[in-house]
Amino acid sequence: MNENIDKDNSLADLLDEDTAEIKESMGPKQRPDEYTFHIGKLEHTIAQYYYKQDQDLTDNDVEMRLFNIMFHLENKISYFSHPLELSIIATMTEVFKKRPLTFSEFEFVLDYVIKSVENRSWLPGKRAYLKWICYFLRMLEPEDEERYVKSIKRKAKRKGMSRSEINFLLLRSGEALD
Repeated sequence: MNENIDKDNSLADLLDEDTAEIKESMGPKQRPDEYTFHIGKLEHTIAQYYYKQDQDLTDNDVEMRLFNIMFHLENKISYFSHPLELSIIATMTEVFKKRPLTFSEFEFVLDYVIKSVENRSWLPGKRAYLKWICYFLRMLEPEDEERYVKSIKRKAKRKGMSRSEINFLLLRSGEALD
């Protein structure tokens, strides 16, 4: 963890105050593209932690860590002890300096990523989201990428998905559908 982070502060201390306008706009119609920078930094941190530091991590572990951060934003940073939580906090602390968020906006970002994890639950295995995010962000070594693509194609075909649906599942950062 970044030694420059004051562990006596809370994450809430690093966030801007919510305004009435922000609170009102954070409803179900909130657009994630307004927060792609923050979501991207958060997901990159998760993917990098999994792929480079702890390949025993599961999607369930990620959800638990994100919920723990969300439900304890008011706690001192020293409260957090899991290495993934500490990595996320270090990254997001730097992100907040460049692009501040309010309390509600950060909760939205966390919730969005939690839903991304849940959206991969139809795929078998304990690491569907983690493998997808590493693939999406082009972090996989060539042999891991090849295994991932074969696995997704096989599973999607078993589910009766069309070629275009499979291609959509295999989109990566910076790519567009044909």
